Amino acid sequence: MRPLIYIMTPVLILTILLASRFVTWDAIKGENQQAQAYVQKGTTALRSWKLPQAIKAFTRAIEIEPKYAEAYVKRGLAYYRSAEYETAIADYTQTLKLKRYQADAYASRGAAYQSLGDMQRAIEDYSASLKRRRSPHVIQKRAETYFKHGDVQKALADYDDLIERNPSAMAYYGRGNVYLQLSIRGHENRLKLALADLDQAIALEPRFANAYISRSQVHSQFGDRTLASQDSKHANRLLIDALDKQIIQALMIHVLIKYINAL
Repeated sequence: MRPLIYIMTPVLILTILLASRFVTWDAIKGENQQAQAYVQKGTTALRSWKLPQAIKAFTRAIEIEPKYAEAYVKRGLAYYRSAEYETAIADYTQTLKLKRYQADAYASRGAAYQSLGDMQRAIEDYSASLKRRRSPHVIQKRAETYFKHGDVQKALADYDDLIERNPSAMAYYGRGNVYLQLSIRGHENRLKLALADLDQAIALEPRFANAYISRSQVHSQFGDRTLASQDSKHANRLLIDALDKQIIQALMIHVLIKYINAL
């Protein structure tokens, strides 16, 4: 599974991690039991990516209990996964008005703004989330957004912070890509830094296909076609292997669901 994690999109990684943080505080607080039942139903559908069913269940919970923060934040995630980003933003904003799940709601709304191409608002929301809870995943997203927004120094500062506190393959990969892009833009002195970071990413995660792809570009910039070709071919093998495993797992889940339904 680890190679699959590293070739999934960052947005998917972020949404799954955020979903795992949502707790049933509203249920503990004593919300309407019928509304709770709909939230539980929606949560089950959300985990299975049955998005229309999840949205319907969360909406019903909100109709019963209009100030049910958990229903709003989870419906926001369902809308986000459905690529209905503006609707997701509305639900995350409502969650914030209810003063619940603020770190998650800000981070999730930031991801929605980023998907809409509004990098400035995305950065503001990621920053607001980080003021409430330090999350390496949110720092990673903010670093990526800073770079897309053209603020290279702040992007590097976030990656430096990540690597100092939570050294990971993803952090080295992210900073290595920033250095790579800077070198392509004419900052040749950053190419060695890019190579060092990508080497470290691969050392930490030897099956990190995207890191091999980026390192192949670095070798090309250095003019070493042999090493560039080796990394490119290795990345292709890893991606094909990961895709095969993904197909097998999907088939296994399908068979398991059919078995459970037959009981």
